[in-house]
Amino acid sequence: MRLPTLAFACLPILAAPAPNPPRAAIPRLAKAPSMAADADLSTWAGTLDIRDYGMIMPDDKGENRWPTTTRLGWGPDALYVAIEAMDPEPSKIRAARHMRDTNSGDFDFVGIDLDPSGKGQSIIRLFLTPLGGQIDEIATDSTGENSSYDCLWDSTGVLTPTGYVVKMRVPYSSLRRMPGDWALRILRIIPRERRYGISWPRMSKDIQCDICQMARVSGAPVDKPGSPFLLIPFVTFNRTQSLEADPGAQARNQARNQARLGMDLRYATSALTLEGTYRPDFALADADVDPLQINSRFKVFYPERRPFFLEGMDLLGMQGAQRQFFSRAVQNPLYGVKASGQASFATWSALHGKDQDGGLVLGTNGAEGVNGRATRDTAAAMRLQLDDRGSGLSFLGTDKALLDGPARAGGQSGGVYLDQYLGSEFHVIGSAVTATAHLPQASGSLSSQRGTATSGELDWNTRHWSAWVADQATSPDLVLLSGFTDLQGYRRRNAGLQWRSNWNQGLLSQANATLRGRRLSWWNGDPMDRAVGLDGYLETAGRLSFFVNWDAAGRTWANDHGRSVAARSLTLGGNWRQHSPMQFGWNATRARTIDLASGDPASLRSGSLFLYGTVGSVSYNFQALQSDLDREADDLGLIRARELTLSGSWQFPHALYAKSQAFVVRYDGSELERVDKFLKVFFGWQPNAFTNAYLGWSG
Repeated sequence: MRLPTLAFACLPILAAPAPNPPRAAIPRLAKAPSMAADADLSTWAGTLDIRDYGMIMPDDKGENRWPTTTRLGWGPDALYVAIEAMDPEPSKIRAARHMRDTNSGDFDFVGIDLDPSGKGQSIIRLFLTPLGGQIDEIATDSTGENSSYDCLWDSTGVLTPTGYVVKMRVPYSSLRRMPGDWALRILRIIPRERRYGISWPRMSKDIQCDICQMARVSGAPVDKPGSPFLLIPFVTFNRTQSLEADPGAQARNQARNQARLGMDLRYATSALTLEGTYRPDFALADADVDPLQINSRFKVFYPERRPFFLEGMDLLGMQGAQRQFFSRAVQNPLYGVKASGQASFATWSALHGKDQDGGLVLGTNGAEGVNGRATRDTAAAMRLQLDDRGSGLSFLGTDKALLDGPARAGGQSGGVYLDQYLGSEFHVIGSAVTATAHLPQASGSLSSQRGTATSGELDWNTRHWSAWVADQATSPDLVLLSGFTDLQGYRRRNAGLQWRSNWNQGLLSQANATLRGRRLSWWNGDPMDRAVGLDGYLETAGRLSFFVNWDAAGRTWANDHGRSVAARSLTLGGNWRQHSPMQFGWNATRARTIDLASGDPASLRSGSLFLYGTVGSVSYNFQALQSDLDREADDLGLIRARELTLSGSWQFPHALYAKSQAFVVRYDGSELERVDKFLKVFFGWQPNAFTNAYLGWSG
């Protein structure tokens, strides 16, 4: 595979400084300070005080107008952090009670980024809103943030006449840690006419990595493991009834009662975390609403929200030309065991479980007689650290075996992934995957297939400019049984150039523009799609933003058969986030495309409206979407899809809450007629990430 690296020769290569993070010694405390929900910090004597914050958002230039004092100390059992956030306009602080991991009101918040391993591979992000509400995430430089991550920690918060004070306690037993320095950063976000942000240590946009700029702190008591066990039992009782319109289906209309007992178990040491689950409880996860993909060849991937498949899954979720392992392919696990850990030179993760609905995944790949049969799923990965900037070489293997079926039925895959920083501005990403599948057929025989996928990408980044070139290919016979493929038997080449800038003062807040191109072809070289596109984004003071996406392509495929039709697409949209009680966004698309069912030219129109925000302690999110696909020759309505979605939560004192979600999706037209409806209501109590009692109804 050749990357067109010469395309970068004409770019203005600007020298960028190497990261030089500060170092600090956090003192050990003989006694744990008070975590009372008040502004009294008299018991926090002897901690490390930090006041030297610098701007990071929208730009890293300019003066910090928000005095902030942070106190840090290694306690006997946990890391203790107290932050006094002062504000010149305290009446504008956005604060309300809210459910964990929600920020629909665009609240003020403050917190820490923490890398207890000091290896720069990933960070834990622990944020607090002014009243002590928790938001925790896991993040990497390459994949960004994942807010589904949960950590067991304590917090309080209170408003003051000059701002607010928050306190947090992070138990050592909640962290996978190594001897040596930890990486630490303190962040504060202030939503006003702009979304301002400050940090310690000060960060520079001239340095093209994020984790590498975190401070190094010493003195962590890794010899204090705390309580290593976490046992989470749960019991659910369901009463279900299928409401059939046919009066003759009375047997199916009878109600079914089902009780379910299960548990999660977690054991943590300084370098190892072992987790197990039995009949895991996924009932509280939000229902997935299908995006209105009414004319797309590409699969829709839903985000993972189930607790067992979150922590330590960053290695198993690596992506290249294809997604080698996708945890949502494990649909209904009876049990699961997961282990992850760190050494001085590597990070590793492994998962093993039994999926009671695994045969359904095999059936989607062309297997016969596998529905209703369980599978045994195994995945393991290791990442070798190559430097201090986050470069790594990773290996991933998967195995899916059909239980109670023909011998050898299932499949295996193996992949190698390279993530390498070159100097301060260049980044190379590459992968190579091979997979073998043995699928049962109706005749009782096994159909064996073997395929490969490769990818390579070169990125270039400076303060205002970035560019990339990428090349990837997937063979026609690739079947990843522990995940699934987007599109089989294709080659893709794409490239792009972007300009961006940010301003702390004046009319504009941020802007960017991207020019991009792509070329897709079949494995045998036949053209599939060639396109050029332009993206633009502009945000003003007052949190008003606009965006445009334009795409023009000579599309040559429909239903896997060659058909030359010039395609184009234009999308306009915007957002307004000035006020917490009501924020809104909109977008509209007009396009010319191909109807995949017939291969005829068609016109596509779509529009959407989003309303969201927080009023008091009530957070809400309303979405309305519509898409229309019409045959171009005679304006025949092929598909019209309309969707309404409403979700909301009401947070009460003492960790009590009410939560609801409802949607209706209606399809009509000459190609499809269907209506989907769903409603879910919960009343519950959730004092922390791993304790949740609730009573709910869904239908």
